Amino acid sequence: MVVEWLKNLVITFVVSVIVIILAVIYFGITLWIIRVASNVFFGTGLEANWAVFSATIMATGAVLAGALEKKPSKK
Repeated sequence: MVVEWLKNLVITFVVSVIVIILAVIYFGITLWIIRVASNVFFGTGLEANWAVFSATIMATGAVLAGALEKKPSKK
């Protein structure tokens, strides 16, 4: 029983670290897309604060949507 509990704890920790790393990578990609798109469409680009703010909103929404996605029930 204790071994199973420790195994579940380690798996949860590893998965949490992987999700955090993927979220940071996704945030970086989203930030790059926003910066490039603002330069292409508006020519002047965004201030760094606004680019980070919009990338944060988009990345957070995507991660939460993925986490809250309803899984089909098994029959």
